[in-house]
Amino acid sequence: MKTIKFAGLGWDGYTGQISRIREGIQELGHVLDLENPDLIYCNDPSKYINAIKLKRKFPKSFLILNFLDVPWHMPGVIKKLSLEATIMKKEADIVTVISNKVKKDLSKFYDGETEVIYNPVKDVEFKKEISKTNEYLYVGRANDPIKRVKLIHEAFKNDKNVLNKIIFCGFEDPKFGNYLGVVNDDRLTQLYNSSKFVLLPSKAEGIGLSMIEAMICGSIPIMCSDNLTAKEFAPDDFIFDPNPMSFKKKIYQLNYDYEKFQLLALSYGEKYKIQFNKKTIAKNIINIYNKKIG
Repeated sequence: MKTIKFAGLGWDGYTGQISRIREGIQELGHVLDLENPDLIYCNDPSKYINAIKLKRKFPKSFLILNFLDVPWHMPGVIKKLSLEATIMKKEADIVTVISNKVKKDLSKFYDGETEVIYNPVKDVEFKKEISKTNEYLYVGRANDPIKRVKLIHEAFKNDKNVLNKIIFCGFEDPKFGNYLGVVNDDRLTQLYNSSKFVLLPSKAEGIGLSMIEAMICGSIPIMCSDNLTAKEFAPDDFIFDPNPMSFKKKIYQLNYDYEKFQLLALSYGEKYKIQFNKKTIAKNIINIYNKKIG
């Protein structure tokens, strides 16, 4: 196997994915190199300019620009995406996207070749010995309107005992429930495994990794029917219409035969713990590079 010099750029915070992709690259036996890389992979449009500068410095390197999502709800999104599509068309050797839903959305702006490369999950795992001591968990940004966390509040507003016990993880405080902030992978593993349900009421997601991580850990994710990536990755049993009544009805249905539905979640999780592993994602990126350079 030829050792590839890899430059990975993107959001470097814990909540980003590029650091995990770099780890996967190294686990495959390749090396990280910003000083004449063979392959430049930019995971986040906010860092495209850095990746393009590196490509221009080392023109023989192969540049992959990865696209995360189309935030349809944001003002000026059409202008912003049109500009990014122009940049991708001009600068990238190939463009990747994080789901088939995003691929379809991007095709409205970009007519070049795209490949699907999922984002990697965090290092979480199923632990059978952990009891389900918590009812509800939410992981991710809580204050972006597209995440629709208000639906959770609306569903439980008349039951303060339940409302106050919902656990939230992430760098945004929803101002209700039990907010823990950002937690590490070990703590996240414990929270997923100890929670019966992971709530994902978003109107849209590029992929929704908390849904994937929940199933890997044997928790049931419940998601809205207008979130198309939920339909791409989860069974219909876990999907409800985006209103409080449908939400509570879905919880009742799943609770009625919880063990059966937990096994269904785990069956999906068995596949996803390999498919979304950082080493698998890194291998998929390298495969695209090898295929394109011959």
